[in-house]
Amino acid sequence: MIQGTTRSRIRQQKLRITFFGYFLVLLFFASLQVISIVFFTQGFLLSREVPDIISNCSDEVQACLVPKFEKAIVLVIDALRFDFAIPVEGSEMFYHNNFPILYELHTNQPQKSVLLKFIADPPTTTLQRLKGLTTGSLPTFIDAGSNFNGDEIDEDNWVLQLYNHNKSVAFMGDDTWQALFKKYINPQLNFPYPSLNVWDFHTVDNGVLENLHPLLKDPQKSSKWDVLIGHFLGVDHIGHRYGPNHHTMKEKLNQMNEEIKKVIEEMDDSTLLVVMGDHGMDSTGNHGGDSSDELESTLFMYTKKKNFQMNKQKVKANAYDISKLGTNYRTVNQIDLVPTISLLLGLPIPHNNLGFPIDELFESDKVLNQVSYKVVQQINQFRMNSNNEKIIKNQELNDKYAFLISNYERFSGNKKYTSDLISISKSFQYDNLEYCKSLWARFDMKFIVFGLSLLALSFVFILTYSRSIPSVRVSTMSFEFLGSVIAMSLLGIVLSLSIYIVLMPHNLMLRHCLAGGVGIGMVIGFWAPIMDRFSVNWLIHQIFDFFIYNFNSWSFMGLIYLVLHCLIFASNSYVIWEDKMASFFLSMFGVCGIISIASNTKTPQESRILGILHCLTFVVVTRLISMVNLCREEQGDYCRPTFEVTWWSVLLLHVMAYFLPLVIKSFYRLTNSYHSAAPLWMKSGFRFLLFMNATYWTLEYMDDNGIFEKLHLSTSFTHFLTNNLIKSFKLAISRIVLFISLVLANYGWSRGPLCVKIDFSNPEPNEDSKSSPDDSQELGEEKPTATILGYENIYGSSYFLLVINFAAAIMLTSKPLGALSIAGLLVQILSFLEIMDLLDLRRNLISPIIFGLLAYQNFFSTGHQATIPSIQWDVAFLTNDDIMFPFTHINLVLNNFGSFILVCLAIPLVILWRVPPTNKPIAVLSQVISITTSLITYQTLLSLSSFIFTAHFRRHLMVWKIFAPRFMLNGVLQVLINVVLIFITLWFGVNKVLSQVNRIFGK
Repeated sequence: MIQGTTRSRIRQQKLRITFFGYFLVLLFFASLQVISIVFFTQGFLLSREVPDIISNCSDEVQACLVPKFEKAIVLVIDALRFDFAIPVEGSEMFYHNNFPILYELHTNQPQKSVLLKFIADPPTTTLQRLKGLTTGSLPTFIDAGSNFNGDEIDEDNWVLQLYNHNKSVAFMGDDTWQALFKKYINPQLNFPYPSLNVWDFHTVDNGVLENLHPLLKDPQKSSKWDVLIGHFLGVDHIGHRYGPNHHTMKEKLNQMNEEIKKVIEEMDDSTLLVVMGDHGMDSTGNHGGDSSDELESTLFMYTKKKNFQMNKQKVKANAYDISKLGTNYRTVNQIDLVPTISLLLGLPIPHNNLGFPIDELFESDKVLNQVSYKVVQQINQFRMNSNNEKIIKNQELNDKYAFLISNYERFSGNKKYTSDLISISKSFQYDNLEYCKSLWARFDMKFIVFGLSLLALSFVFILTYSRSIPSVRVSTMSFEFLGSVIAMSLLGIVLSLSIYIVLMPHNLMLRHCLAGGVGIGMVIGFWAPIMDRFSVNWLIHQIFDFFIYNFNSWSFMGLIYLVLHCLIFASNSYVIWEDKMASFFLSMFGVCGIISIASNTKTPQESRILGILHCLTFVVVTRLISMVNLCREEQGDYCRPTFEVTWWSVLLLHVMAYFLPLVIKSFYRLTNSYHSAAPLWMKSGFRFLLFMNATYWTLEYMDDNGIFEKLHLSTSFTHFLTNNLIKSFKLAISRIVLFISLVLANYGWSRGPLCVKIDFSNPEPNEDSKSSPDDSQELGEEKPTATILGYENIYGSSYFLLVINFAAAIMLTSKPLGALSIAGLLVQILSFLEIMDLLDLRRNLISPIIFGLLAYQNFFSTGHQATIPSIQWDVAFLTNDDIMFPFTHINLVLNNFGSFILVCLAIPLVILWRVPPTNKPIAVLSQVISITTSLITYQTLLSLSSFIFTAHFRRHLMVWKIFAPRFMLNGVLQVLINVVLIFITLWFGVNKVLSQVNRIFGK
């Protein structure tokens, strides 16, 4: 007994040491991949270099004009799409015909007002739009990521110019302005409000109104500011939460309409009013991309004096044809606001401006010609001071500028040539703008190639480590890898630091040198132990053998799926339809499974029938899940979006809350594992959490659709019910569910029992014992026999409870149809595990690939696409009203990547499902590591393919719309999958199950 206990302890100690070795090696693999992704991203998504030159009136080019207006009121209505502000005859949409004031003023007072379609430059995120609206420059794609971490603008802009010219700027509204322009705003007139809670429609808007009107009406306060900026957010937030076609959008637009009327009544004659949107919104209410609905915003300018002296020709050119929505409206770029407002207020034009003055704001062609020439000089000055040699040496632009200068000097006083000079100025500005757009992304091929090389090598290493080296050697080589990698990484740091100090490269930062040194050191560190033991020919043979390991028709199918999935990144059309391809691959696997099982006569008939039922379940669920989708703009009429919150989807949540535990219970019954912890989780915990989720989304649906208002209760009680009681109840539900599922349940799981039960049964007496009672008395009574129920699936049944815990949290953060999709994913996983066991696919290439495809299919079916607008920002505020780290971020991660998290958690079940206890736990651990790293390998290949083709198509028309967002998704997934697999799946999950089973059943 003592010897057995000692052996068990030794085995447990060996298991811990082996696991720790695996853990550290995989951590280093992940670090190498992160370094490769960072280098590729740095090379592909370079930020724009901004000259630190500030324009001033003493400059000959920038000599300031006499201000046309003494004051200006700039009101930004976030996401004010152009069709929100114009009449649309016969439309019953809530966002049409509810904000008429701008159009009415423009048609009734054309000499005092201007209404234009205001075209944004992508990406259409608020931070980047504010930069464009104040600097006149083009944003870079990577700046989209800083939308939630706004940095102070470090380039010339008209807010800075106001400050430099001793003008007082008052501000109220979206606190993004605070992050960008804090030092230029009058601290006594600065009223920022938190901007990212998209479920709050009124706090920011009410804050603007509370401070706006007193500053306009009170003469004493009015004298304290020169430019007043207000940024409303209600329209944008309603769009994010409900989409544009919701009754609250009508109410909000009506409110904005009334407030603009009040502002016009309160403003004086010397003030310019500017009302604009920073971007639009798509049909789902989101923005960030470059669809027409996201790009087309509104610009309205108004003065009580007759300052906009447009001639009849201009008025006619801007006539509106309401029957053709959005076709006959004059458009201007958002950057055109920058020179316009600067000239009207008597400020120098910001040095980096690329825009052109808006014609309608200047009373004659003579004045427009003067300001156009001034802007052309400023643009050329920007070109000559640019850090980009290509801009400076562009001969076509240089010749056009020289031609304009010579002709302006000769003909500027001749009215006959005024319009021609204006046209030449516009042509020069347009050509320069288009050329700058072509240089929008400047690629550093050295970084790109270095990142791709590191990622490719990481693929080779992890493939070699996980598959090619026999398991026994892997466990002993782990610490050889660790020592080599650490030593070489330190050496790389020292060498790179030395090179940096000696050479001091001007275009390379210290962190790049250090990261590069670490990356090269890791490559050498991984390579050395392999080359020390094995030849190159052996290595190539083993890598090739990975693809034909246990090769049969299923391996061939897996290889085909792998190749096709990697090749979709070679075509923008295939990237667009990736969701349908993933569903097709999975359905085809299920159909092939039916054929294979039905044709295998060696399998018992009962097993064949059960296998066919599992395959049918897999195919049907896959097909149902594929019907839930959020369409990309590029899919056009070929896709019908179905991802929306409806009454029947909420009702199905309640149905699912009852039936899903029963379905999982039926799978446990198949392996006789529904014992001990399983009933506690299924009957009580999981069902309770699902019911709470359904309750939450029921309240959310009722609140969104105004059900409580339709009950005809008193206004005060309805307000209390919706804004206090229901809101508090929803917050309580979400916090309880996430706390139980992520904290309490996981803690209980780590300390709880296995899904087994010891059954004692007395043997039935035989005929001999009945006829010979005396003999039985002499031999003594037969002892009852003990049977361990659930023994054959002790690893898998216990481990799957961990998957259920995270599934409950992910279902809460997913909208109703997304939660139903996640429920389907659980059924798909369990069905596949049974199919895998029946077809003996446990160590086949197809298994990790099917798991990866399940993650991708359910990513799309939970309402996501590889686009910025598809991010469901509103779920960030399920558990809190404001942004609060880490809760807001956890909600977003669970919502966007829930399917990948579940698949990463479930992948060890390929090895653990239907496996009885063994006295060789290290062998089981090695197999788990092998299948886990196979999933990493699959994602690494996808990332590598995506990176290569994105780099190849870096000048493609669709690079920023399709290829770049897809490569960014792959980069995020590569990091996420490594983190979840290493820290949660292996460290927390597999380690606990193997240790507990080995401790109890180890011999």
